[in-house]
Amino acid sequence: MDFIALDISHKALIDSYIKAQRIDSSEFSFLTFYIWRKAFNITFAESHGCLVMQFRDNGYPPSLRFPLGNGDKKAAIREACAHQTERGFSPRFYGLTADMAKELSEMFPDRFKIKATRDYYDYVYFTKNLIELSGKALHSKRNHLNRFKKTYDYKYMPITQGDTDEIMESYNRWLSSREAEIDYYLAAERESIRDIINNFDIFGCKGAKLYANGRLCAFTIGEQFSSDTALIHIEKADMDVYGAYAAINQMFLEKEWSHLKYVNREDDFGLSGLRKAKQSYHPAFMVEKYQAILIGDGTL
Repeated sequence: MDFIALDISHKALIDSYIKAQRIDSSEFSFLTFYIWRKAFNITFAESHGCLVMQFRDNGYPPSLRFPLGNGDKKAAIREACAHQTERGFSPRFYGLTADMAKELSEMFPDRFKIKATRDYYDYVYFTKNLIELSGKALHSKRNHLNRFKKTYDYKYMPITQGDTDEIMESYNRWLSSREAEIDYYLAAERESIRDIINNFDIFGCKGAKLYANGRLCAFTIGEQFSSDTALIHIEKADMDVYGAYAAINQMFLEKEWSHLKYVNREDDFGLSGLRKAKQSYHPAFMVEKYQAILIGDGTL
């Protein structure tokens, strides 16, 4: 089983496997894989008509993702687990949806220890609710948006491939405002954002930038993830511009994604502040995620 490093030339191939089934998890998007390809040393292999992704976080053993496609998933899982075992690793699958976890346990009864990973649950909202911000539950968000509009001379514009330098300047300003040091993951995200904007047409995504009093204060990048769902990958805003996050969130959905029923805003990574912020928008539902670790000697 030969795992190869993911790059932009693999988009069509990987998309063909992803689109073979409906998956609501934000983890199964080529753009997600691409953004984090270096941070997690993402590789992939084809096996028995399926695609298997492998992640290798620094300092941690590799993890697999559930096979994609219409091939023999059971055989692909056997081969992927054997590949891990031969290299001295305990086979493990991360990022499983509830359906994947169920299918895995049915294919291999009592062979995997499966547990929920709450920190990686996706937050999915009704797009209409986040555009209109109506009702008592979203009253504070509507106030943030209205105050932004009253306080600043603002302009909303779509991102184009020529915007790389301006967006990266904004991203670096966002980084400098953080109290924590720039870690390996943020450095990888920064590099990926530059690559995506430089190849915007290839990725088929959409982006927006927001100005307040002539200064770029926020930007966002997303894509249509399924027939009824948008997926927001990147959203950054200057903390010293009041309401900038609320504004870029609402305007991007209103301008680009109002025709879709849902918007997936990914997980909270277990960060308390981010969890509070995402819960405050009152998701329609969560996409549950699970991990599964093979029990026993590593053979299936």
